[in-house]
Amino acid sequence: MQLNHANLAVDDVAATVDFFRQFLGFTVLVNKNDAFAVLDDGHGFVFNLMVAGKGEVVSYSRNFHLGFFVATEEAVCAKHAELLAGGAAPGEVQKFNRGPTGSVGFYCMTPGGFLIEVASNL
Repeated sequence: MQLNHANLAVDDVAATVDFFRQFLGFTVLVNKNDAFAVLDDGHGFVFNLMVAGKGEVVSYSRNFHLGFFVATEEAVCAKHAELLAGGAAPGEVQKFNRGPTGSVGFYCMTPGGFLIEVASNL
């Protein structure tokens, strides 16, 4: 069995698509009137975004996030700087005591109302 896709409801599909395209390198495969979009990460993962149903409130647990790993600590810092320069508000870069070597990374809220993590093993 292979994980094929994730589907998240968001309040603003267009802004979330732009965030994933601009900062995370996703390609837009489908965008239907900014109500449903299919994004591709170029590595076999497909990510769907859809507007919440009428009257539904989009809410994710504060610990819910999508994690992106990069090769080096320098790449983490570069992505952090890119997000800051682009008007996003990433949290501070931190070292985490997890895994055999630890990791370094940060979290950032997306326009879709959920967090992403950008990290690298040390």
